[in-house]
Amino acid sequence: MVFPVSFGWIQMVLLVLGIAAIGLLVTAVLKARKVGWRVLVGRGMGAMGLVLVAVVILWITTLLQAFLGLTGEVKAAHIEAKPVAGQEHMLNVDLTLYGDKDHGDQHKTYQVEGDMWVLQANIVELEAWVNALGFNAGYKVTRLYGQRLDGIATKQNQIFLNGSDADFFQDMKDKTWYTRPFVRSANGNAVIAIAGSYDVFISRDAIKARPV
Repeated sequence: MVFPVSFGWIQMVLLVLGIAAIGLLVTAVLKARKVGWRVLVGRGMGAMGLVLVAVVILWITTLLQAFLGLTGEVKAAHIEAKPVAGQEHMLNVDLTLYGDKDHGDQHKTYQVEGDMWVLQANIVELEAWVNALGFNAGYKVTRLYGQRLDGIATKQNQIFLNGSDADFFQDMKDKTWYTRPFVRSANGNAVIAIAGSYDVFISRDAIKARPV
């Protein structure tokens, strides 16, 4: 499961302001022990001013990060799907799964029964306040399979990607981790499309494809 993290300049500013405010308060206490509490009041007012500025920036950042978390997307895969020559209801699916700093990209071609391809992912939707801290929705692309336009069920088994997802749904059944206060929902979600070239994106609660 991948949980993309966005840590930008706004978080850096907050961190610097917080360190500066704490530094002023500590310095004021140490100084007051030598020259009296009047120094503490003077230094303390400056520190409180910094704390107030930090709180205001934190509030604005929370709103901004929550908005970005709710509307942001991660490019998770690329698909090139073409009908197999001379075979009805068969697709060649060239799939690239994009990795992260800990996982490399994966590229492989599959033959899928159907006129449409289906890519499924496990998605963990986080609460808005967790998005505000810079954490985006968690996801793992797990299954590839096909569907026929005429509605007839295919005979091909689904193809597992990135290993089995049985533990994910078992955890969902047992309610062992997708509970408050961090996680809003956890579910499997799929995107379905006809042959063509697509970029696949993961949002906070869905997987979607856009033609390239």
